Amino acid sequence: MQINLFYEIKVNYIKKGKLAMSEEKKENVLDKLNTAFLDFVGGAFGESGKDFIEDTSKKIKEFSSASIKQFMGFSDTVIDNLKLSENDQVMKMRDSVEDLLKQVGLLEEDEEDF
Repeated sequence: MQINLFYEIKVNYIKKGKLAMSEEKKENVLDKLNTAFLDFVGGAFGESGKDFIEDTSKKIKEFSSASIKQFMGFSDTVIDNLKLSENDQVMKMRDSVEDLLKQVGLLEEDEEDF
């Protein structure tokens, strides 16, 4: 019994380690692809092309952030209108989603949170 438990713990640890490493590799690959694309555009179209891509990327990120913020506001309105704000489970899930969005940088922290 103890050997099986140890084996399961070890296997889960290894799987989680590999999962974390594969996620890091994906981020590194995406960063490398983005950098390579910027370099390619810079080489093909010069600095103006590179600046255009960087500006477009920044605007898309700002638009995504604003859209997510509006969606969270909409979800808060729905929660209030359906009188679900007193439901602990609903509020915990809402807070969890908000925290995850903040962690990945898709939602900015408000000053009122502090």
